[in-house]
Amino acid sequence: MGLPKQFISCDWGTSNFRLRLVATDTLKIISQHTSNQGIKKHFRDFTHQQAQSRTDFYCSYLIKEITSLNGKNPETIPVVASGMLSSSIGMKELPYAQMPMNFNGSTLSSEYLECTGGQPLILVSGVKTDNDVIRGEETQALGLADLLPKTEKGLLILPGTHSKHISFFNSEFRHFKTYMTGELFEIISQNSILATSLEQSEWKPQFEGVFLDGVKRALSADAMSYFFSIRANTLLNEANPIENSFFLSGLLIGSELKLIADKYEPVYLGASGISAELYKRALTYILPKDYLTCISGEDMQKALLVGQLKLLQNHG
Repeated sequence: MGLPKQFISCDWGTSNFRLRLVATDTLKIISQHTSNQGIKKHFRDFTHQQAQSRTDFYCSYLIKEITSLNGKNPETIPVVASGMLSSSIGMKELPYAQMPMNFNGSTLSSEYLECTGGQPLILVSGVKTDNDVIRGEETQALGLADLLPKTEKGLLILPGTHSKHISFFNSEFRHFKTYMTGELFEIISQNSILATSLEQSEWKPQFEGVFLDGVKRALSADAMSYFFSIRANTLLNEANPIENSFFLSGLLIGSELKLIADKYEPVYLGASGISAELYKRALTYILPKDYLTCISGEDMQKALLVGQLKLLQNHG
């Protein structure tokens, strides 16, 4: 039995919902639809009703949203759903697969379901180590695996709210660590004593110096003291709040990257937008020359789709 000509990519995160109708052979996006009905909100809605079972409640919304896609008979096209839909607040909780994870995704936990009306659905779980978990980024990593060396050791960095550092060797992802860099930036910039000293802005090359100063301070033995220096510098020297914000970014990103400075192994950066700009500059400063490879924006946009296609292939 061959692959279908099209599949539906479902990216149902904590805060947002996205469907994309995709051509299997080219990964061209034929149609897409988004909403702000994230898993967290949908689970709350589920707990406030008793008419439908958990699976039916999620399926009903999924099928309704699929009708917004501009495709021929989308209700017969298989859906590949990775991420939060298989979590404890999703449609059905699936156990995490244990690392290591093959580059082809065959070691991931997944389950084939049929929603009301026969809509095919492949529900994909995350992966775990003895003390960490991923649910969502593992599919993105699978989509980037073909860009990584098959026989060399290396590290794939996926920045985000919870940044992931995923080590690989011999066509396997072997281990990973999670860093709460993005969430810490949000907490500090909105809810700490530093909030009034900070102002976020789009990236401009003129901020590179102050950002790298934050990175350098993060690599020092007394890195923690430099966080409050943002407040003191505002009071004593009327420091620029935008520069303060990029200095804070440097402190946090430098702290995240500190331990990889002496590992001397290739690093692959999978990022887009301002994260790509900041992490590239920090890694270029920290790593020896030629140890950094930045994955292109085009490849990053396709990463989830490539990973989901591999999972679809594993299900035949």
